Amino acid sequence: FSKTTKESNRETAVNSQAQMPDDDIHSKMRSQGNGGSPSKSNVMQDAVAKINNLKADYEKNPGDTTKARLYADVLIAHKPDEAIKIYESILKKGSRRTDILLQLTFMYFNQGDVNKAEEYNARVLNIDNSNLIAKFNTAGLAQAKGDEKRAKSIWQDLANKYPDSEVGKLAANLVKQLDQKPAQMR
Repeated sequence: FSKTTKESNRETAVNSQAQMPDDDIHSKMRSQGNGGSPSKSNVMQDAVAKINNLKADYEKNPGDTTKARLYADVLIAHKPDEAIKIYESILKKGSRRTDILLQLTFMYFNQGDVNKAEEYNARVLNIDNSNLIAKFNTAGLAQAKGDEKRAKSIWQDLANKYPDSEVGKLAANLVKQLDQKPAQMR
């Protein structure tokens, strides 16, 4: 995550004449409702059933961290505070769960709490100093705090050391985007 990727993924104007594709996947959506786009009234019943099943599984045994993680993952978009509580409960059972710490880093970053995101990201690096995602996040967090020079340096290092990894490729792309920004915007 980074300010640069957020800016490059900004929503573009939507064509008001655009239509849903006419293929097998989308025709199922069309047949469930009034033929229009997916909405609250025509969301696929199986998706809702899966979420309800995940919730029931979690509530039956909240100590099962695998089921807790699955349920928290589906709550991220619409009930982030509930997802955070579940992730925190998982950390109480296993404080070295870097997967959960990275989820919390991401969630707090998206909520605008950079300090809390830094705290969780640092915990990942304390557990595994070679974690490429956490290293990448360090740059994104530096950029969020206005230190683009540090962010660029970290991303450049990742791009040079790990050019064939997804993290290295993404880092190289962000360095390129930063280099293309007009000087006054840096």
